[in-house]
Amino acid sequence: MGHRSSLYYSLVRRVAALWAIEVVALWSLANILPGVSLNGWGAAVLAVALIALANAIIRPGLIYATLPFTILSFGLLSLLMNAVVLWLASLATPGFEIDSLTFGFLTALGLSLVNTLATSIFAFNEEDSVYRNVVRRLARRGRKFPDPPTPGLVFIEFDGLATETLKHAMEAGYLPTLSSWVEKGSHRIVGWNCGLPSQTSSVQAGLLLGNNFDIPGFRWYEKESGEMIVSNDPADALHIESRASRGTGLLRENGISICNMFTGDADTSVATVSRWSSPKRAATTGAYFVFFVSPYNFTRALVLMVREMAIEAWEAARQSVEGVTPRVSRRGFFSLFRATSGVFMRELGAYVMMSEMYSGVSIAYMTLVSYDVVAHHAGPERKDALRVLRDLDRRVAMLARAAADAPRPYRFVILSDHGQTPGIPFRHKHGKSLEDVVRELLNQKRSVRAARTRPEGRGHVNTLLSEAMRHPKLSGRAARVLLRRRTHDAPVELGSRKKPTRGDVMVCTSGNLGHIYFTQTPGRVTLEELATDLRELIEGLVAHEGIGFVMVRSSVHGPLVMGRGGLHYLNTGAVEGIDPLRGYGPRTAQHLLRLDGFPHCGDIVLNGRYHPREGVVETFEEMVGVHGGAGGAQTDPFIMAPAGWPLPASITNPEEMHQVFVRWRDALATGQEPGEHLDDGSRAGV
Repeated sequence: MGHRSSLYYSLVRRVAALWAIEVVALWSLANILPGVSLNGWGAAVLAVALIALANAIIRPGLIYATLPFTILSFGLLSLLMNAVVLWLASLATPGFEIDSLTFGFLTALGLSLVNTLATSIFAFNEEDSVYRNVVRRLARRGRKFPDPPTPGLVFIEFDGLATETLKHAMEAGYLPTLSSWVEKGSHRIVGWNCGLPSQTSSVQAGLLLGNNFDIPGFRWYEKESGEMIVSNDPADALHIESRASRGTGLLRENGISICNMFTGDADTSVATVSRWSSPKRAATTGAYFVFFVSPYNFTRALVLMVREMAIEAWEAARQSVEGVTPRVSRRGFFSLFRATSGVFMRELGAYVMMSEMYSGVSIAYMTLVSYDVVAHHAGPERKDALRVLRDLDRRVAMLARAAADAPRPYRFVILSDHGQTPGIPFRHKHGKSLEDVVRELLNQKRSVRAARTRPEGRGHVNTLLSEAMRHPKLSGRAARVLLRRRTHDAPVELGSRKKPTRGDVMVCTSGNLGHIYFTQTPGRVTLEELATDLRELIEGLVAHEGIGFVMVRSSVHGPLVMGRGGLHYLNTGAVEGIDPLRGYGPRTAQHLLRLDGFPHCGDIVLNGRYHPREGVVETFEEMVGVHGGAGGAQTDPFIMAPAGWPLPASITNPEEMHQVFVRWRDALATGQEPGEHLDDGSRAGV
């Protein structure tokens, strides 16, 4: 009782301090902006009080009614509403005048900036988010759980963070919260192998659904339908999960999916790309809408987005001035996609997670994507990417504090889905794309098309907008009409959704993993057929200095891997000459054999060359942080679990990890900590 009282007294002090700061800010803005006048401090205090009252009474209804347009305008409408609230406050406050909505908008923007700066400097953001802005009474909406309640389970995924990079970041001080958990002995770090392809759709399907069969890459071609599949396209994520789900996913019982690619069969989800795939269309938690109603949370997220865009501009310019190599273009809309997927989704996800913990959710899984997005364009161990980890670490600390005040205890598991390897774009090194190389080797005899890569964060932006379209009010219907040309079977699609579906040869790349399909030939084209008609293509790909190995299927020998100096027969493990898989990891042959068994595996599978001395892999995409294929840390994610929980000595694919998660979940559901009897004997870890 004393602890809670002290928290409330601390909250009162913080609110009073923040109120005083806003009074000073309003008085200062009135002295700066010509269209705003304020007659004394008394008027400033009264105005701030009326603004707070209007924000509490009027603004929530306006925001809720117009939510889709607020999101579609990336918050501009919310700032306009703030301007209206300020203008109304000026009408009711003697001595406070605003000449026009333009000056009201500028004043609202200034107050938002000051508010965000103050809360950041004085560390109000974490505590206010937990004890002031998350309304716990609204969050506790009737979930039933035992008395005493059984522990809940929270998974937080750091997208793209390799085990070794995690350790380096901890040593360098970028992850103080996670480091303290390890130092205190509450958690331990264990590396595992995510297999091939080493990318999110395959790994998350395995982790959340227990099935990642026939997901051969981030992009692939399906001959029978003539369709190109791109994992972060909401319509294609729909296709993937509906095929992979068995109805027994990790989150199926009182669980929630937050900012993930797949729902994990949860009944409730927020900003989850594949949620459109569920026949029952998983419900959106009310916390999603409440987040936008709060002038503090939503406006703060917008200000942080602007800050992130400025940081991105500075970091990109610095790399250019310093001549950092390799590097890729970070121009265009990348800064907006980085800010939306990295900052806005992070803030929304943390808010929803806190609300769900206060409501007693039994299991939740949330993905934080910002490190992966930045590392692709900056490099996985460069400071630009590591700096992002500080913000993610703060959100973990904030959620841990929130859990201490939740109606049931929670256990936290931090993990990643894959790692990243430093990369050099194939085109930069050889002057041609993989598509160009294939076209030249075919001597223009066949038309060649390739899946064009899209900005990393665009799928998250489309998911966020699609979520808003489900708003039940008139504005939701109006927004759907407005965007009818940008929607396909419900999801919103900004930018062109056109994907190449015509071409004798289709080239699909996923980082340094490539699939080549001969569209006019049903089923898998064999090595013997290729050697008869397309010998130059096979020989040219194998001999190319930027390609590490080539996998094809022989009608006689089954799947085999070819390199410049030898062959590896996957069915038997026999090697002729120099093993083309040498240096790519001891399990690469095992994972390639499984990949070959996928119905939609390419007729030819390529892996960009890995240079072990430099620790760099050649990638078929314009990235300097790479994952998708084999080579380096991209197949080496981590898991940070409670120290006493059992983990097998070796986990070689996401489906195995899913079974571990299910045992943990089921043990906690009975009120028991996962027992030592589940372990297989070995407990390697840090």
